Amino acid sequence: MNHRPFALLLLALFAFTAGNAAAGPALQRLQTEYQDTPLGLDIPHPRFSWQMAAPAGERGLAQAAYHLSVHDQSGTLMWDSGRIGGSASLGIVYAGAPLQPTTRYVWTVTVWDTRGGRASASSWFETGFLNPDIAAWDGATWIGGGDEDIPFMAPYLSVYKVDYTIQLDEASRSTRAGFVLGGNDRRLMDRDLNILGMEKGIDESYIAFELDIAPLRDAAGGQAMLHIQRVGYHPDDEAGRPLASYPIPTTILSRDNAYAPHRVRLESNFGLFRIYIDGEDDAHQIVVAETTGGGGGGPNNRPSVNLNPVGRGNNYISFPMVADIGFAVPAGQRARFSGVTVRNFRAPSNTVFSETLTDGNGLLAGKTGVTIAGGAYVVDGGSAGALALADPSRNAMPMLRTEFDAGAKPIASARLYVTARGIYEVFLNGERVSGDYFNPGLTQYNVTHMYQTYDVTRQIAAGRNALGAMLAEGWWSGNITFSGQNWNFFGDRQSLLARLVVTYEDGTQDVVNSRPETWSYYNDGPLRYSSFFQGEVYDATREAAIAGWDRPGFAGAGWKPAVEVPLEGTSYDQLPYDGLALVGQLGRNASVILTRTAESVREVRPGVFVYDMGQNMFGVPEIDIRGGTAGQTITLRYAEVLYPDLPEHGDQVGMIMLENIRAALTQDLHTLRGGDETIRPRATFHGYRYLEITGIDRALPLAGVRGLVISSIDAVASSYETSNPKVNRLWENIVWSMRGNFLSIPTDTPARNERMGWGGDISVFARSATYLADAG
Repeated sequence: MNHRPFALLLLALFAFTAGNAAAGPALQRLQTEYQDTPLGLDIPHPRFSWQMAAPAGERGLAQAAYHLSVHDQSGTLMWDSGRIGGSASLGIVYAGAPLQPTTRYVWTVTVWDTRGGRASASSWFETGFLNPDIAAWDGATWIGGGDEDIPFMAPYLSVYKVDYTIQLDEASRSTRAGFVLGGNDRRLMDRDLNILGMEKGIDESYIAFELDIAPLRDAAGGQAMLHIQRVGYHPDDEAGRPLASYPIPTTILSRDNAYAPHRVRLESNFGLFRIYIDGEDDAHQIVVAETTGGGGGGPNNRPSVNLNPVGRGNNYISFPMVADIGFAVPAGQRARFSGVTVRNFRAPSNTVFSETLTDGNGLLAGKTGVTIAGGAYVVDGGSAGALALADPSRNAMPMLRTEFDAGAKPIASARLYVTARGIYEVFLNGERVSGDYFNPGLTQYNVTHMYQTYDVTRQIAAGRNALGAMLAEGWWSGNITFSGQNWNFFGDRQSLLARLVVTYEDGTQDVVNSRPETWSYYNDGPLRYSSFFQGEVYDATREAAIAGWDRPGFAGAGWKPAVEVPLEGTSYDQLPYDGLALVGQLGRNASVILTRTAESVREVRPGVFVYDMGQNMFGVPEIDIRGGTAGQTITLRYAEVLYPDLPEHGDQVGMIMLENIRAALTQDLHTLRGGDETIRPRATFHGYRYLEITGIDRALPLAGVRGLVISSIDAVASSYETSNPKVNRLWENIVWSMRGNFLSIPTDTPARNERMGWGGDISVFARSATYLADAG
């Protein structure tokens, strides 16, 4: 679009305003749809508002009448309201000719006050596509990775399905062998990271599901058993002693098929397990004696066994994660394992881990007692037994990039229209396009999905340019409520939709669309995993491999063509998308609105440093590291409160309290690249006052530990002060609570595993919020 006529018109209008400023009151806060100069407005009849300020020393002035006019970017008059009597200055609806897409409009308001004074002022807005159908994107498609690219961080996944096939070795008359998960959870390998005092070494913590067919040999005709062994999770756990044992009905496993392959499914919803053999219906569930329910979320009309030593269901710190997986085969036993698959819990329950085994190639290849033959792991317990574990994690969060040529002609404007399934950060020629966080924000994505519009005119260079994006789970494919079956609420992978339009002064355009054939995808970047509830895993040692990825001329290895990401097969099939509307940004994006510096630090235990930010806040830390060691991993954990000095808390006194955070892991891991760097999580958030840092030798300076406060409320619109400090503190508490719970939408908490919007809280606070901030 050519903005030169528009610029001349705007200059003339501002000159008119300046020339008349002395004649009456001043006008301020001109807004369209309650936003200052919005880009990408998708409302055909936007509303205008303004405020009138009286000249210094004058009181009692009021607006007596107003006049509105709207011109397009070529100077054509679109609407002339005429003079309208009255004091209305809020929500004045546009009533002119139909607005055109991707067009800038200037509007001017003139007001007359009750004493005959007059003032004028102008502002502008720019429309988006004004069409909710993806056809308006004119060829842009949703792009991302394929089925094999879904990010999987095993130590962070607490809601999952695991399938495997086990076959005991008939030739050796073997009777027992087990599949293992939950191995080597780093929380259980450091007593400072759990509340049970566990500190286990490598392969000393795991959960084994052991098939035992020995009872079938009894003359009386016993039943095969499923033994569950939990090792290293609780002080009472004991290797070799089952935590629980359950008979397997002979309709499932009998003498006749004892040595046949059997397919086992384990379903974990925050530690509540359902177990199936050779089928996935009630008839094939290994029924356990525990009661149903327990806060695991969703219908619990079938029994489940709780393997979490802390508590039952989503109200407790969650164990076990998938973590390391493998096999446990006792001495003198031998078994085959094949088809090991980890899936998402929620439909469509797509695979996040599986493998095709060939000789010498497999996750557990080379482990003691393990060989690969015939597409299966053959595990021999030998004389001492075999325990083989490995981390099945794979893939990092998506990265996408493209390059394009821009002409040498003068550029009139450049607009980037962009959104994601998940959340995104977008970069152009090495520069982050905006300071927004967690775009595109939360909506009911199958009904309304927002996109953002950015003015990137100054960032376009003549010749070669590079455009890139980093994606993360956000609300789309992370957990969204306290219920485990709501993980991957909308879909199980992230994708990008983008359209860049460069308009030259001669009226010609270059367009860059998100298309598989012109974009590349990378699944091995430094952002290994990021989740709102679980936290972020970042490996800075991988930054060198992507250095310059968002600049032209990058030639890094491992990038491959992007693919189109459909809804079918990747989204929850019970959410209809047939009425989906893609609309321009509504309201404010979240951003960093304040920065706080830690007020104090205490070494609670050797090497455990707890920083007090002085205020329960919402956001992420920003931590300066000086002289770090490459490969050194720093662990960050967050809490609203500390364990108080009470006898019942024992040696936990002064440590951060995570029990009230419940099943949200709330843990960031950062692996240093070495030297000086700054830790700043980018695709997660936390509600906290206390920040625990471990993995460092000594306390960091307070000035080097900051908190970035993130909110959709960027300013408070009112103030309150009394002579009573406690009342003033109450006011501050209310304001901080509003900041922390206004993130795209009003939420019910920024801390625990319940960060979805909930009507109960906002129904009480809505009116107050409109007084405290421009939250309408």
